[in-house]
Amino acid sequence: MLLSFMLTVQAQQDVKVRFGGIVGFNMSQWGGDYADDLKTTFKPGFHIGGVAELLFISEKWSIQPELLFSYEGTNSDVLSKGISAMYIKAPILLYYNFKLGDSGRLSPGLGIYAAGGIGGKVDGEFDTFDGLEAFDWGAEARLVYEAFNKKGGGIFFGLGFAQGFSLTHSTQLKASVGYKFPYSKWLSTVYYKYKD
Repeated sequence: MLLSFMLTVQAQQDVKVRFGGIVGFNMSQWGGDYADDLKTTFKPGFHIGGVAELLFISEKWSIQPELLFSYEGTNSDVLSKGISAMYIKAPILLYYNFKLGDSGRLSPGLGIYAAGGIGGKVDGEFDTFDGLEAFDWGAEARLVYEAFNKKGGGIFFGLGFAQGFSLTHSTQLKASVGYKFPYSKWLSTVYYKYKD
């Protein structure tokens, strides 16, 4: 079995991996029944966490899983203090990378996310998600610009839109900034080589 696994790994193309951090501002609004009953409007919040980028097939395609803490929710014309919610969120996005010279790239991306609620407030009162939906999932689109340094690390800026499909129907607008460290090679093989 170990030999079979090793042969499978050797058959893969090279994969370059790098890690980084992300922080950003978001605006969220809950729709569906919440919008009708509570007359919801957008609420400001933030997100912070870590990212991993896997560059594969060619330098044009990459997959980026993330693990984030996200503070979001919705304002309401009925509840004076609205609803706030804290989630651990796990997005995964597929990017297509347009190279802009030697020092930057522009990357549109599409993906999905899943999120688990860890706490929040309804009209200023603490809620353990008994009255809120503790699980959220949805789709996300982003446009990211990254500027590289000489060692291959880079600072990136992104704008995103996410739509939740759970009962909250959470709509989110995001702006993010982050940094990714230089690539390291994993699953190196003799079949495919990236330029260093």
